[in-house]
Amino acid sequence: MYGYKIINGTAVVDEQEAEVVINIFNGYISGMSLREAAANAGKPMVHSMVKRMIRNYCYIGDDFYPAIISRQTFSKANAELIRRSEKHGCKKRLQPPPVYTESLFSEPTKHYDDPIAQAEYMYSLIEVIK
Repeated sequence: MYGYKIINGTAVVDEQEAEVVINIFNGYISGMSLREAAANAGKPMVHSMVKRMIRNYCYIGDDFYPAIISRQTFSKANAELIRRSEKHGCKKRLQPPPVYTESLFSEPTKHYDDPIAQAEYMYSLIEVIK
């Protein structure tokens, strides 16, 4: 996930990348296009990648990822996404990203010495309840 590093199986904020994430959100809120916001932040991306970033709840923090942006900034950016899609008459109505409030976590049965492999394995045990 852009903006984070995995250290010993724990997600920590990568300060340089987090600054880019913050600048992308703020640029988009201030009126830039998705691509312009990313380019202005120093990380040129196609608009779909930026949109996916703006709609990703991990940036406001959860049980695994520490927060990089505030809930207010996240809400403003997503409201702007919806406003612009409606303004341009998108046939597919953009909805706020879903909030998953429950998940099941299977009991781990393996241990890897490589922290990245261990994190990937632990993630594979999560089952989201919709």
